[in-house]
Formats: sequence, structure tokens, C-alpha cells
Amino acid sequence: MESAEPFMLYISKRFMDKASKAFNLGLITRKPLVKILEKMNVDFREISREEARGSLERIGSSKGATVSTGQVVKNLALAFFLPTGVFYAALKKVHYISGAETDDSIMMEFLAEIPRAFRPTLFYYIWLFVPKTGGENTKKLIREIVERTGVSPLNEEEWENVRPIVEKLAGRIEARGVAENLWESLLKDIGGK
Repeated sequence: MESAEPFMLYISKRFMDKASKAFNLGLITRKPLVKILEKMNVDFREISREEARGSLERIGSSKGATVSTGQVVKNLALAFFLPTGVFYAALKKVHYISGAETDDSIMMEFLAEIPRAFRPTLFYYIWLFVPKTGGENTKKLIREIVERTGVSPLNEEEWENVRPIVEKLAGRIEARGVAENLWESLLKDIGGK
């Protein structure tokens, strides 16, 4: 079965704080996505930064991927995980936190810092999903996380505040959601709010 297109979601710290409470993750959670998956009893394998890169390269080279999808996935591996990659060069304040591999997809979580003069630094999470199949189970999982959390992952003001990251990545990384707030259409596609 052909893999679906990779996609990226920006998540506000406000949402993640609420998710921490909803999923009873504790006060300080270093790997929120992985901990949420554990609380939801999802069958997954946690993957390190190096394993995530290897998994992306493996999917990009697999026979099931089209040439264009394979190239996109290989480019993501280069952009996110090589010191000279576009992502690293554009945003030195983005850190790989955790990753998970399921039968359906590879999920990676990054933490981005947006320093601001004379104001507190903003923190955003970036979830990158690379479906290995159609990705429907992953989308249902995302919907369930949002429903159980009970708030929008990214409101209008937060979307405007994350623009410095969006502008650095737009046109440099190929994945749905890099240059758009994918939440509304994604939740609508999977029957969400």
C-alpha cells in the first residue's frame, strides 16, 4: 500500500499544558507525545533522533513509496537531522524531543523556541507525521488527543506568533502543514470539530 503525504502540525504550549492535565502526565513532561501515546495504550516503539532519521530514510527508499513521496521523505531526513540541514540552519532553537513508530506511521516531536526582545520566549511543539500506509489511524489518534484535551491546539493569535518558524520553513521543507495551519482542515477531514 502506498504511503500518504507527510504532514506537520504546530501545537501551542497552552494546548500541551492542557493535554498534560487531561492525560495526567505530571508537572514536567520531557516527551509529551510519547507519554500521551502510552496513556492511550497505543502500540508503538519509541525512537531516538538517530532511529527517526533511519526510519525516514528507510521509508523514502521503500518500494511502496512513489518517487515523489520517497524524495520528500528523504529531504525531511536531511532537513531535520543533519547539522547542515535547512531546518537546523534556519532555526537553531528547534530540538528533537521524541519519536514513535507505529504500524501506521512515524511520529516525531520537536520543541521550538521563539526568542522575543524584552518579552518572554515563546515555545511551540511541532509534530511531524510520516504515514507508512494511508495514515487514517494516525489521523484518528490525533483527533482523539484533541477531543480528550478539550481545547484547540492552535488559536489565531498562536498561529500569528508561530509565523517566524513558518516563514523559515515555507518553501524549504515539503510536507503538508509547513506553511499553513493544518488543524482546521485535518480535524474536519476526520470528522472532528
